[in-house]
Amino acid sequence: MEIFKIDQLNELLNVKGLHHVTIYSPTSRESTANYQADKINFKNQLQKAVGQLSAQYGMTDGEAKIYLKPGYDLLEDMDFWQHGSDGLAFFHSSAGTHIKTLPLEMNEPRTFVGNNFMLRPLIPLLNADGRFYILNLNLNHVQLYEATPSTISEVVLNDGVPTQIEDYTKFLEHQEHTGARSVQGGGGAVHYGQGGGNDSEKEEIQQYFYELSKAVDDIIQCDPLPTVLAGVEYLIPMYRQASDYHKYEEKSIHGSFSEADSMLLHEKALDIMEPKFNADRDQAFEKFAQMRSGDWASTDANKVIKAALTGQVETLFVEEEAAVWGVFNEQMYELEIYPSSTPETKDLLTEAAIKTITQGGTVYQCAAEDMPEGAKNIAAVFRNPVTV
Repeated sequence: MEIFKIDQLNELLNVKGLHHVTIYSPTSRESTANYQADKINFKNQLQKAVGQLSAQYGMTDGEAKIYLKPGYDLLEDMDFWQHGSDGLAFFHSSAGTHIKTLPLEMNEPRTFVGNNFMLRPLIPLLNADGRFYILNLNLNHVQLYEATPSTISEVVLNDGVPTQIEDYTKFLEHQEHTGARSVQGGGGAVHYGQGGGNDSEKEEIQQYFYELSKAVDDIIQCDPLPTVLAGVEYLIPMYRQASDYHKYEEKSIHGSFSEADSMLLHEKALDIMEPKFNADRDQAFEKFAQMRSGDWASTDANKVIKAALTGQVETLFVEEEAAVWGVFNEQMYELEIYPSSTPETKDLLTEAAIKTITQGGTVYQCAAEDMPEGAKNIAAVFRNPVTV
């Protein structure tokens, strides 16, 4: 799995085609036997999309099925279904098709048809609230994971990342033999276990970590999140010294972990991260309560949505199952609310949340009973005083 990045979100936001179809469908991870059920779920959602295309745009069933051909073709891709993540996101319009496998927990499949893609379910993948990395420093197989409180998924590291120290030392020996450079501690390949090692081995590990960290830093800097380091205890400070990344958690996970230990790593990492996330969330709610009496915070939907869509929101609270349909004229700074969805309207709560994230703000999706006091479906703390 690759990290879902903000530029991928912007790509979906900027699709200009017609008849946008969005399907979110739960899938099973690699090496499970549930892919047939996953295919049935997705096929049922395609059929729902056929019905919605017919109702909204007057397509016949045959026309809608032809229009959705990329989705029906996906049903025949056995390799895709046998190597899944937690969820599938299918985006299709007259401008093309985007298919994403995502570490996104889904309680049930959902289908949306309209003049834009439905992107709010992607917010947990982009929002800083509750997301973090785990870097497992196993010298025989370094692994990077992206995690939330309920999911963990391995990030695919490209071929340029030296995930095994033996491959790295063999490369250095090749350079030494060809006269490209010298390597300390030469004299043949060394088998690296997870013990303390002698001074020569530690020096080679330190040099390896300098090279590894350069590659890993480039990946996680694209979406900088708190990161928990895991590995044999003596390796942790060595890697911290090598890396220029500044969001490693002070606490780390000690032990030797293999690729079979992802769920154990997730459990141990949550022990470190959940208190931090809970404290951040509590602080955000407290700040809202302190500032709501003035122009720095509000529960007024009209005011909050307009502020969010113009980049003035620092922290946004959105009711997770609510929608507000309407049209925003940014030039006139006017908002028109509709009682229900039409081909011309957008879900303004989703638009406000996406805009807040792309502008570097934080979004908290809340159950109705957990929203800030006095908020019906949206509330915010502003970056600056907002009066209208």
